[in-house]
Amino acid sequence: MKQRTLLLSLLALFVVVSVLTVRAQPGRADANILLSPGYQIEAYVTGLTFPTSVAWDAEGRMYVTEAGYAYGPKEVGPGRVLQVEPGKSTVVVDDLNSPATDVKISEDGMFVAHRGYLTAFRGGVRQDLITGLPSGDHFTTEIAFDNDGWVYLGNGTVTNAGVVGEDNFRYGWVNNFPQWHDIPGHDITLSGQNLVSLDMRTPAPKDTVSTGGFVPFGETTTQGQVVQGKPQAGGVILRVRPDGSDLQVYAWGLRNPFGLRFHPDGRLVAIDQGYDDRGLRPVANAPDPVYVIKEDGWYGWPDFAAGLPLSDPSLKSDKPGWPPAPLMLQHPPLETPVASLPAHTAAMKFDFAPASFDSADLMYIAAFGAGDPVTGTVSQDTGSRILTLNLQNGQVQAFARNKTGKPAGRSVNAFNHPVDVKFGPDNCLYVVDFGVFEMNGQVPNAVPNTGVIWKICKQRFSYTRGGLADAGLTRGENPWNPDYGPLRTQLEEKIATFSAEWGVYFKDLTSGKTFGIREEMPVAAASTVKVPVVLYAATLVAEGKLSWNERLTYESWRDWRGGAGSLQFTAKDGDTFSIRELAEKSIRESDNVAWKMLEKRLGLENIAGFMRSVGGLHVYPNWQNISTAKDMVTYMQAVLDFTEKHPEIGDDILHWLSTTIWNTGLNRYIDEVEVGHKEGDITGISDDVGIVWANHPYLIAIMSKGQDDVELGFERIGQLSRIVFDYQVGQEAAQGKTPTE
Repeated sequence: MKQRTLLLSLLALFVVVSVLTVRAQPGRADANILLSPGYQIEAYVTGLTFPTSVAWDAEGRMYVTEAGYAYGPKEVGPGRVLQVEPGKSTVVVDDLNSPATDVKISEDGMFVAHRGYLTAFRGGVRQDLITGLPSGDHFTTEIAFDNDGWVYLGNGTVTNAGVVGEDNFRYGWVNNFPQWHDIPGHDITLSGQNLVSLDMRTPAPKDTVSTGGFVPFGETTTQGQVVQGKPQAGGVILRVRPDGSDLQVYAWGLRNPFGLRFHPDGRLVAIDQGYDDRGLRPVANAPDPVYVIKEDGWYGWPDFAAGLPLSDPSLKSDKPGWPPAPLMLQHPPLETPVASLPAHTAAMKFDFAPASFDSADLMYIAAFGAGDPVTGTVSQDTGSRILTLNLQNGQVQAFARNKTGKPAGRSVNAFNHPVDVKFGPDNCLYVVDFGVFEMNGQVPNAVPNTGVIWKICKQRFSYTRGGLADAGLTRGENPWNPDYGPLRTQLEEKIATFSAEWGVYFKDLTSGKTFGIREEMPVAAASTVKVPVVLYAATLVAEGKLSWNERLTYESWRDWRGGAGSLQFTAKDGDTFSIRELAEKSIRESDNVAWKMLEKRLGLENIAGFMRSVGGLHVYPNWQNISTAKDMVTYMQAVLDFTEKHPEIGDDILHWLSTTIWNTGLNRYIDEVEVGHKEGDITGISDDVGIVWANHPYLIAIMSKGQDDVELGFERIGQLSRIVFDYQVGQEAAQGKTPTE
């Protein structure tokens, strides 16, 4: 199964340092978080220490960075990258500078942002592409890739507003690194402003000292003084080639461009965190601006906030030092934001939703929330939530937030401080929650082992037999009466242009109408058979004859299988897995190890008997894994029938089908609605069976044999599936409905 050529497994590229246990919380639909209608949430992984980002490799494996550092004196070791799954994680990269802030994966390897560095890992070899970046209050931020082979990296400023002051001593770095100061990305000319503060280096409580902009604490500047810019700068977006050559300052004059990502239309978008109301140049009410980044653009720091001079009345602070005089004598042309988020949202990383999750092309943003009181008194309504932003009109809305309006704290039963959001290969939204972040007086303190990866998926449509609930009808009233003759003809004409042999079976769940094209042609079922296998296990659980929590022990000599799934790489002799976990992996990852462990526990003869009992006709002839398109639709209908009787179990199966990491067949060209499906392939075979949750949902199986190119087979399954979807939607349009209405 899954012999398709993908990028090399990252588990083979990196040296495995250790394996650790990460607590998993299997519950879904957390009662303490309010979601927009039509979505569901689960705590996917818990027990992480200061996680900051999430990414996936080409085979759908998840990677998470742990910072290794939080503001304040607490150190928990170096930053690192984990390969994560519920219940267990493997350290694949260690000994990173703390904080480690991002991981991204491309054809060129794994790229990690950590304090002062951009580092690539390829074939177990570490290469530092960018070094010597300044840090202090802020650090390296997010990585992004463009289509021309460039790697982009953000790096924040050393200070809040350009001058080292008492507030920076509270962040703990000035005593240890007295020479640190802000460095611009290009040459600037100073205005000569010098500001007086308490001298925190001496024991005398009334000692004062003057400090200028872009120099270490205690040094002064003069009007007309030139500070040379360089790539190793703060408040910049850099770019470099994947081999570390041609380092450039792409944009500058930012404060802390923590979120950085390319929009699907090719624009580079960044979220810059606004000024804090602290230090020698306090700025109140500064928003977090969102910019479309232009090459060589200047974005105003340290003399402008979101396009406004720091003397603007909307930025008025009650603290001494406002309004701050400009630090720069001349300013380049100023770029302005396309949108702004409320002050102290502490907007972090973001992503753009696929149409199957949200057709409105919204930007989803992790709102960390402010570090009160160091950054100033703020409302509780700005952070600990996921926001959406419409880049077209600037409208901001809360997509997911705690019912209390406050961080969950050490109960960890809701959001604490979201730091990253990314859409996974299953089109679900994964929220990286940094964890508990408290204030001890004026010193920030983060709590280890409180980080969480939350998973938010679109809910499937509710189902009852015949699909009447989805159609908005009641039993006995069924005006939906489509003619599928033209659709069958259209599919036959399309299949006639293909090589290989094809079998198709379709069932409309509202009218009950069906049709087929060689629907009883025997075809190797490959991994599509995992649907009835998992359904049989679920049926035994519902009948009290099996427990989801029963654990099976892995022995490699007996259970190892190659092909799809993560267990072939991560399972060790003696590891145990619950029946539920193996069932989920069999569907979501098409994990062959999980499938065979289930098959051994359930018994192949028992599985075959169950398949016949739900209506299967071609069941393991001569004990070969052979089926037909019609039988596969029968098994998918059986899943729906089971779910109607046992929704507490069946909903999980439908959820797994809708969040599979393999998405090259039935939903290849359908992103308007949710598609729950199970692919399967071996040499010469491309199969897929599923349910398409259009307004009038339907079941479909497309199976083929004699393929010279399995990938081309899935491409053609995608084409046929789109033809069916367009026809169904066309029938719906005749009744004045949209496919998702």
